[in-house]
Amino acid sequence: MWLVSRYEDVREGFTDARLSSDYRNASPAFTEASLAFGSGTVAERSMVNLDPPDHTRLRKPATAAFSGRRVAQWEAAIEKMTDTLLGTVPTGEPVDVMNHLATPLSVGLICDVVGAPPGDRARLREWGDLMFTADPAERHLAHGAIESMLEYTGDLILRKKDNLGADLLSDLIRASRTPGALDEDELLTTVFGIIVAGYETSIRLVGSTFLALLDHPEQRSLLRRDPTLIDSAIEEVLRYDGPTASPMWRFPTTDVEIAGVTIPAREPILLLVGSAHRDPAHYPSPDSFDISREDKRHLAFGHGIHRCVGAQLARLEAKIVVSRTLDRFSRMSLAVPRSGVLFAPSLIMRGPAHLPLVFEN
Repeated sequence: MWLVSRYEDVREGFTDARLSSDYRNASPAFTEASLAFGSGTVAERSMVNLDPPDHTRLRKPATAAFSGRRVAQWEAAIEKMTDTLLGTVPTGEPVDVMNHLATPLSVGLICDVVGAPPGDRARLREWGDLMFTADPAERHLAHGAIESMLEYTGDLILRKKDNLGADLLSDLIRASRTPGALDEDELLTTVFGIIVAGYETSIRLVGSTFLALLDHPEQRSLLRRDPTLIDSAIEEVLRYDGPTASPMWRFPTTDVEIAGVTIPAREPILLLVGSAHRDPAHYPSPDSFDISREDKRHLAFGHGIHRCVGAQLARLEAKIVVSRTLDRFSRMSLAVPRSGVLFAPSLIMRGPAHLPLVFEN
């Protein structure tokens, strides 16, 4: 594969129409290696793996489903869920914020958003972990997790068709009934993508925000003194150590030149977002975590036509849970040595696997 690492090159790569997201444009070697997400399933044809005009057609109803008005309506639900979870956090003893706060909040919210039963949260989280794992001992389970999630999503859609409501899934079903909109497989992969991306990104962002603030106590103190910096803090986390290290694969439809290097057609490319965010040619002191940083532009949610439709929801979740945690507890500290904080082995997502903290009033 080819790795693109500098900011300007990565940014241009997102908008270069010659870099296809469609697995059908991949090299035979890539296809033979079965590296495609959802290889052999309808997930191969999800919105993130399509180019215009199909991508444009599928993206329209998904974008409408995550309108600013709808995201604002979820704010009260996020606040209520966060307060309930924080109310169960003990003081003076270790608590894994990934399992106790980030995961139940993010998975619980996406269940509410699509109208999934609360009892399904545990298996949704398990499938999400396996889908993106880079752990050699578990990679063979990834395909089965994707198939299980697809089957679950299909059943959820069937049940919802007989009982439409005001939730996001009902809106997508209604949109699919418009002539020329989404066919059955496209509806399935759209909902599948929203569920998976909807909680995986948020979980990682919450964990990475807590970790960044713990690693930089002076920035944590600044945020406590000036809570209005919370939005800026979340944007800096997204740049400094965001939840997506690289997006899905890209495949040139023709030979392309990037940074003076010719990449042959069809050979797989990864746009390294995490590396781009540490490019000293673009960011002053890129390795510094500074919640007052003036340049808040980043590529954490992509750029161009494939920009994440649920970006605002992920931001809102992280903002609320971090703000309310800092309000509730006067101190927090790591319950393990910093070297003991391990990141989840993932092909795409980045964030702590576990983050044991001790909170004090």
